[in-house]
Amino acid sequence: MSETPPTSSLYPRLTTGGKWLHAGREKWLLKGVSYGPFRPNSRGEPFPEDAVLKKDLEHIRRLGFNALRIYELPTSPMLQAATNLGLRLIVGIPWTDHVDFLRDRRLKKQIRQRLAEVVGQFREEACIACFIIGNEIEKTLVRWMGPSQVRDFLEELIEIGRSIAPHHLFSYATYPSTEYLIPRNADFLAVNLYLEQPEALAAYLQRLQNLAGNKPLVITEFGLDVATHGQQAQRETYAWFQKACTQAAVAGTVWFSYTDEWFRGGEEVTQWSFGLVDAQRQEREVCACLHKDLQTGVLATSPRISVIVCTYNGTATLRACLDSLGRLRYPDFEVLLIDDGSTQDIAVIARDFPTVRYVKQEHAGLSVARNLGATLATGEILAYTDDDCIADEDWLSYLSAGLIDPQWSAAGGPNIPPPPRNRTEAVVAAAPGSPAHVLLSDTEAEHLPGCNLAIRKTALEAIGGFRPQYRVAGDDVDVCWRLREAGGKLHFIPGAMVWHHRRYTIRAYFRQQRGYGRAEALLMKDHPQRFGRLGGARWLGGIYGDRAAALHLVEGSIFHGPFGQGLFQGIYRQGMRCWLDWLGGVLWLMLLAVALLLRMPMAAAVIVSFSLLLAACRLRCLTLAPFSLTLRESFLLLGLCWWQPVAREWERLLGMIRLGARPEGSTPLRHPRQPRRPRKITVPLGEVAFWSESGIGRMELLAKFKHHFEVAGMAVRQDDGWRFFDLETPSQGLLSPAIATVTEYHGGQRCLTRVRLLMRMPAPWFYTLLVLLVALTGFCLTKGIVGILAVAQVVLITSLLKRQPLKQHVMHAAGAAGLTLYKGSNAKPPAA
Repeated sequence: MSETPPTSSLYPRLTTGGKWLHAGREKWLLKGVSYGPFRPNSRGEPFPEDAVLKKDLEHIRRLGFNALRIYELPTSPMLQAATNLGLRLIVGIPWTDHVDFLRDRRLKKQIRQRLAEVVGQFREEACIACFIIGNEIEKTLVRWMGPSQVRDFLEELIEIGRSIAPHHLFSYATYPSTEYLIPRNADFLAVNLYLEQPEALAAYLQRLQNLAGNKPLVITEFGLDVATHGQQAQRETYAWFQKACTQAAVAGTVWFSYTDEWFRGGEEVTQWSFGLVDAQRQEREVCACLHKDLQTGVLATSPRISVIVCTYNGTATLRACLDSLGRLRYPDFEVLLIDDGSTQDIAVIARDFPTVRYVKQEHAGLSVARNLGATLATGEILAYTDDDCIADEDWLSYLSAGLIDPQWSAAGGPNIPPPPRNRTEAVVAAAPGSPAHVLLSDTEAEHLPGCNLAIRKTALEAIGGFRPQYRVAGDDVDVCWRLREAGGKLHFIPGAMVWHHRRYTIRAYFRQQRGYGRAEALLMKDHPQRFGRLGGARWLGGIYGDRAAALHLVEGSIFHGPFGQGLFQGIYRQGMRCWLDWLGGVLWLMLLAVALLLRMPMAAAVIVSFSLLLAACRLRCLTLAPFSLTLRESFLLLGLCWWQPVAREWERLLGMIRLGARPEGSTPLRHPRQPRRPRKITVPLGEVAFWSESGIGRMELLAKFKHHFEVAGMAVRQDDGWRFFDLETPSQGLLSPAIATVTEYHGGQRCLTRVRLLMRMPAPWFYTLLVLLVALTGFCLTKGIVGILAVAQVVLITSLLKRQPLKQHVMHAAGAAGLTLYKGSNAKPPAA
């Protein structure tokens, strides 16, 4: 393995940093175009002849592009031509992703080997920007295999690639129909996207930025069909697409495509014309505007901004903070440093920054310091950050753009942990309780952390500024709530990012969490209606972070659309609002104490076990650490998840007693979610497969299956878009037979349709049956009658499931649709 990354003067190492890509130390904006796939040339390579290839790449460079996305592996002429021109290659690794690849161990092994061979072959090529380890796995196929299982396999492929080429970037190109399919270990979120309205694109980019979390967003395909819309529409679309991506802080774009020449599935594709040039390489109108730099920034106006940094003994990080503020790319701003009576010599650091206005006050707390900064400020916008933050150079530009519309009283963006100073800080950065904004929608926030908060000066003055009782924390929550109560709105802006150091010792982390607990007691005193009966804050919105990709992709959390055909399939947060929550925080300690006082060791063990289980659930929803944790560090992170709510709630309870604060909330306020339905457990019974040479697939089979029952006078329930089945037949007692289907396409009209036979049962009855089976097993084992146990279980399960009638219904429907039974449940498609 190479010890150093492949670099050259043309290709400094490409890395990610928060929401952006960096080439070396400079922020790098990816501006790419797709190339191919093409009909094989005379040597059998999937690219044009060498002379045409060289001419194409030279033209692409002249058009202003700096990257090329290819869907086949680069050849030596391709690598040489790209290197000579300084183009970076986005390399897609093709593999068998159009079939159920998770069902076959040998196929999965072949895919792993294929990826390892490709990455090993090209890991020393400096011109390769990144590897795309998969592209748009078909939505109904993902639903069939299971979103979590597919995501886990993609993450495994990324880990294989990264172990071979650790200095390259890796991602998977998803699309709106599987927007939930985001590998948690990808270096950036890659999305293929086609939208024809500027407003729709702007709204969806904001959503994608929230799905990307703390990582860059790259649009890996976007284009417009000239054959349908015309050349003028293509030119106009390119212009507003680039503008929308700049305003949304998109880290890179790939325009689809360079040429109309397109070869796929063994034949030329002629019905679409997406190229900047046609198949004969004649330029279209859009090329005339490509030479212009359309990404000129995000500013429409440049109001004066006062950046206010409040510090109390923050010498460890203050210098880096002020350094970053000196590099801001904004035409009109000032920096005020308010020293809240530090015992350390902050003035010594301030003297090294002559443009910074340094003011020291008697130690009075954070809110008083922030109010002093607002009083001294000359800007119409007050941008607050902390002394342990490092501002991105475009921070103020995005904040200013986000406050152009007068409906917004305040604005802010993500605060992202920088590379950790030690491994303990990496663990703490992944632990719960970090400052985060709370979002009501993709654009509107309910809360913005004070480390990245811009407020109109007039709006802050109208509510009386920050309240002085918030000396350490909670001031930002109080201000955001009061701004909203006064009719203001808070704007979340993904591009307005700051780096925010987390605590670098465990002691400092718990000191911070205890401070948050005391602040919550103060907030409860001032806003009792915003807290529930157990003392927790009631949020209308969802807490932001790069946790969207870490959600469990289970049935009921994704809207697939009826029969899995939805064009935009989104994640709907379900949260962890269950009875396990009652064993988190101080409550489990109280229950444990009662159990020990009553000398009930088994009950105490159960309480501790369930509290650890809840901590493990929290752990699965947290941000991944930037490197693999040791076993000790993993247990440390689990311990932080276990004890953090205790430390925070204990301080909050003490503060409630001291202040006499009492919550007034009755039921939690919640963001609207999908309606609740009676939960059922789905048990797979087996599969059958059917073959067609004439393009007949799952939809024809489902139509015949439904018609078969309707003729018999029985209603069939259709999936409402939330489930992993397609049709559910009338119940047989407590059981409801159902089927799920998928069609694999194997070239031309050749289709393989798989049908999964299912049995659904109400969850309470399923768990009751499970308990009975466990009890029966224990009884038989103690009596030594294992044979009777096996027979009883087989008879019970067979009598309950009644598999054969469902299979017969499916066979009848398939025959009526013109499908042929193909080799039973483990069918593999014939060679094309």
